[in-house]
Amino acid sequence: MKTNILIVEDELLIAKNLARKLKKLGYNVNGIVSSGQAAIAKFTETQPDLILMDIAIKGDMDGIETATQIRDIDDVPIIYLTAYADDETLERAAQTGSYGYLLKPFKEKELHATIKIALSKHKEQEKIQKSFVEYSNTDWMYYDNLTNLPNQLLLRELFEQQQQKYADTILPVMCLNLDRFGRINEFLGSLNGDLILQIIAQRLTNCVGGNGAIARLNNDEFAIIFNPVSSENAIVNYARHILQELRRPFFLEEREIFITASLGIASYPHQGQEIDRLLFNANKAMKYAKKQGKNQYQIYSQDFELPTSGDLSVEADLYYALEREEFQIYYQPQINLKTGQIIAAEALLRWYNPKRGIVGPNQFIPIIEDNGLINPIGTWVLQQACRQVNAWHRQGLQPIRISVNLSANQLKQQNLYEIISQSLSDSKLDPQYLELELTEQILIDDVNANIERLNKIKELGIKLALDDFGTGYSSFKYLTKFPFDILKIDRCFVQDIDRNPTNDAITKAFIEMAHLLGLRTIAEGIETEAELAVLRKHQCDEIQGYLFSPPLPAIEFEKLLATSKTGIINAVA
Repeated sequence: MKTNILIVEDELLIAKNLARKLKKLGYNVNGIVSSGQAAIAKFTETQPDLILMDIAIKGDMDGIETATQIRDIDDVPIIYLTAYADDETLERAAQTGSYGYLLKPFKEKELHATIKIALSKHKEQEKIQKSFVEYSNTDWMYYDNLTNLPNQLLLRELFEQQQQKYADTILPVMCLNLDRFGRINEFLGSLNGDLILQIIAQRLTNCVGGNGAIARLNNDEFAIIFNPVSSENAIVNYARHILQELRRPFFLEEREIFITASLGIASYPHQGQEIDRLLFNANKAMKYAKKQGKNQYQIYSQDFELPTSGDLSVEADLYYALEREEFQIYYQPQINLKTGQIIAAEALLRWYNPKRGIVGPNQFIPIIEDNGLINPIGTWVLQQACRQVNAWHRQGLQPIRISVNLSANQLKQQNLYEIISQSLSDSKLDPQYLELELTEQILIDDVNANIERLNKIKELGIKLALDDFGTGYSSFKYLTKFPFDILKIDRCFVQDIDRNPTNDAITKAFIEMAHLLGLRTIAEGIETEAELAVLRKHQCDEIQGYLFSPPLPAIEFEKLLATSKTGIINAVA
């Protein structure tokens, strides 16, 4: 069934041109009106699925006032059209609960993508309104006043009841912490942060149902005690289900936001007899899950004593690692989904220390980010990767791109343009074969300055990729302003895509939006042929993952490149 759209625009030629665009995109225009009163009457009569509302319509009330009256009648997604966007106007528009705005003149692909996001956002809000249940507990001493979940005091009593009732069974305790949640309050404000926590509390309640009890321990940390389980598989299934539900998007202030969590699990009686010990061990497992990359669960083990950013000896070793040539670069292939050939490689930093052996990147990357070593080490990675890929080109191997990660700290370097330019010059690498990957942090941190920096870097002729799209603070409004060429879809959305309708729908939407914006897509973390088949169906451009190859040392990657001329996908299949 086609989406019905009402156009509110007092310039008839503009309105008719807009209607033609909408029909071309497959939408149905069920009315064009030029005033606020006419818009209210037409809305009441036809009940459209979405309204395109010009802010500057003439008459007794402008588009914002009209939208306010319409939203009093019913909740319908409204997208504002405006030729100007001063702060006061945007603030008034935000108060009406708008679902986006388009600055005139806008392109057809921007119109299409903004409508799709607005409809998706509205659908999610409807689900939330239907599913969110307000609790009315009168005993405030035992309940968290924001989420109405039990607090830690009640959790203790509930566990003691479980312990007495099921003394000879396995009682799992889970500790859940939201990944990078502090940035929600920092960038969207505490009120929006509180709303997210309330929605998360409801999602957790839906996941657990009558199989356990949930408590809020502190700001972004929750605990769950489960009814007895017969095996470890049962609690693992709960953990996977919870992670999956929390990955579903949240919609706030015209932003589509994705939040992940890290889970730790400890079970009575083997990993603790008392609730304090169980929570302590579950918390330890949760922190280990964060060190392993976040967005995952871990079951408590005594083998969780690993180096942390507080380990001064690790930091000291890192200061000398570059000088002592302890770093290596591994290369993971990126495959063209249509041809099956390797067309690029991502350069990934590895550290081998004589005392510690191989240290995982999740253990040392945060340290070099914190202590400022990321800039010299990042420059070394860029230089080495450019030299290596150009060496492969000179050997007559198929020309491929080299993709190098660039952190937010590196982007702030005053001489970054010169560093990149010099790396290309020294290695004699054609700029078209260099790609820089950046995370979503740059979409919200010092936006205008970063857009200017990236536009200047693009003048060198290199490509830019947005990494881990969807895991942070995705904003379509900002995404259209940055000069990206490639959008990388994170593993958390690709995982089990053949069996997970939510991940399937999200990934398909990402690919469609990227293509509307003229961006190529790379799906990361492909591990099964079933996942590959779905991505092929959704017309993803490139893929990367262990199904094809893990990250390899340069010499091993060179062998792979030399023997994969007929297509690595065909070889896997």
